[in-house]
Amino acid sequence: MSTQATSATSSISSPSVILLGANNNNHIPQSLIAINSTQIPIKLSKGGNYAVWRSQFENLLFGYGLMGYPDGSKPCPPDVIPNPTRSSENHTVPETIANPDNHIWLRQDRLLLHTIQVTCTGAAQSIVTRSTTSVQAWEKLESSYANRSNTGKLGLLDSLTNVNLADKLVTKYMQGIKNILDNLELIGHSVDDGATVIHTLNGLGPAYLPLASAIRTRDTPISFEELYDKLLDHESFLKRDESKKGVP
Repeated sequence: MSTQATSATSSISSPSVILLGANNNNHIPQSLIAINSTQIPIKLSKGGNYAVWRSQFENLLFGYGLMGYPDGSKPCPPDVIPNPTRSSENHTVPETIANPDNHIWLRQDRLLLHTIQVTCTGAAQSIVTRSTTSVQAWEKLESSYANRSNTGKLGLLDSLTNVNLADKLVTKYMQGIKNILDNLELIGHSVDDGATVIHTLNGLGPAYLPLASAIRTRDTPISFEELYDKLLDHESFLKRDESKKGVP
């Protein structure tokens, strides 16, 4: 394969776009990283899944070394810098020149802002539409969905207390509980496995009473993940039993 073909293949598979500009200190080419929105499969909607969305976003940005943009720890460099070629004797040379790092930062930040915007839908998207920087969008979503007030905590705890399987599938029921737990964790209020299991069992219908009774009388505690598996198994059993009743 030719060098040109190899280069073309590499540019397709890589998430990086190499800039033609150079760092003003050591002239090492810098790169822009364009994140594909498919790398964040769970889109932020009305805020109920904010904790999950933020977790996958933070992990991805940390892996790329870009978390400093939205969290504000990597601020924008100044737009101009002292001219390194100017000497005290040569006053015809400008005192300052455009800072290439500023232009690179602005472009990278806009790429991250775009990723935030396209991974938000509905009400969440409208919150970040007018943002001009990734940190601005990040802070708007934080203030909108990561409610750290006592009212927010009480509301989430009330939701956890009143969870109900009803006619939902076990997968959807447990995902709803997990979303509540994630959002409680986000505002600094963790719920231990024991309390989570009790709330989960309380929301089950009569068809799950034998399983719930067996779990309550266990000598050893059960984790949320193990309970999830047992509920899925019991759901499958109920479906098989129902199908048998329909056979003449």
